[in-house]
Amino acid sequence: MKNKQQDRSTSRSLYRRRFLGTLGGTAVAVGASGLLGAGAAFGQRAGGGRFFVREDRFGRMFPGLPPFASPSPRLNAALMDIGKPGGLLDAKDNLAAGPIALIVDPALSADNPNNPAHSAGTTFVGQFLDHDVTFDLGSRLGVPARPEDSFNTRSPSFDLDSVYGGGPRHSSELYGHERSPIKFKVESGGQFEDLPRRANGTAIIADPRNDENLMIAGLQAAFYLFHNRAVDLVKKRHPRWDDDDIYREAKHLTTWHYQWMIVNEFLPLFIGQRLVEDILYRGRRYYRPPVGFIPVEFQGAAYRFGHTMVRPSYRANITGDKGQPFFGMVFDPAGEGQADPVDLRGGARAPRRFIGWETFSTSARSRVRAVAGRWERTCGRTSSSTRAYRRRSSTCRCVRSPPASRRRRCPSATCCAR
Repeated sequence: MKNKQQDRSTSRSLYRRRFLGTLGGTAVAVGASGLLGAGAAFGQRAGGGRFFVREDRFGRMFPGLPPFASPSPRLNAALMDIGKPGGLLDAKDNLAAGPIALIVDPALSADNPNNPAHSAGTTFVGQFLDHDVTFDLGSRLGVPARPEDSFNTRSPSFDLDSVYGGGPRHSSELYGHERSPIKFKVESGGQFEDLPRRANGTAIIADPRNDENLMIAGLQAAFYLFHNRAVDLVKKRHPRWDDDDIYREAKHLTTWHYQWMIVNEFLPLFIGQRLVEDILYRGRRYYRPPVGFIPVEFQGAAYRFGHTMVRPSYRANITGDKGQPFFGMVFDPAGEGQADPVDLRGGARAPRRFIGWETFSTSARSRVRAVAGRWERTCGRTSSSTRAYRRRSSTCRCVRSPPASRRRRCPSATCCAR
């Protein structure tokens, strides 16, 4: 028993040191609120009054800031005018041209051009992240409500509760793959993996929003597969551990990789690598609450830019439609009620309804080779590209190219320099 506990402690501390050494303090700050318990709260003052912010509620980042405008019929009319077809927010894509032409002919989307720095999948990763930290089931559109009275049914941290639900004991319907009570159920869509579904096509998942479209459903299934592989890895390394210990460690590994991706791959696309490094090394300036919560300034305003990134149509895969590419609009009214909809909505299963990730992101294989080649040229420690990528990802103590004044703190500075 003692050896088992020592084995578990050593392994977890090693994983934790590697991961937190790479991310710095941000990962701790992002995930720490979940350790405080649902009852944690702190007080804020706004407009002469005092209210309490809890991590299971929304709150304000700037409680003393006055509203831009008060609710009124005039304000509602102005908002409707901005959002109407042909209004200020309409990109005026030629939807009648169809899903294929909208992709291959840039002239049809002159006001909605491609972003050369982003892959198509960036949009849906952003949607996935939003679903992991916010879920407001109570607020009504157009009806004013105090943020601190609005429940957030997601934890305010990137902990994948939208994937794991309540875990095997409280969300047992999500688990049971290969007769394992700690592996996610994964089914087949005919050619590749699919989410488990009921007879009517409804996905059996912790957050129903993660089956809104084919792309985010594919991400949900990808995290299922990642966790299941992590279970196999942990079980192989620690054959004496019980299922509870294996599940917790596999969840830790999956969540840490997820958080690493957010900080190192996602954030720099929007705020720039320089600002990411500044926050990592100098800390946050404005959002520093004693209890983690999601500010409405983020939930209802700042992060809504993601909606402007959605294109009318995408290529889901290259050969899934009887050997041909499967193109589709994200939503097309013609697909309503179809067993295999013409669009890319979720809630349906058919052999062509899967995501070919090479159409939504740069080639993972090319990335591994590029990073591995950089490692081999600089450090010369391995000839295996996969092993080199893993080693660089898990042992390097700094994030990409830190400021020169900080580089001396990285014990692996020779392999981090670019």
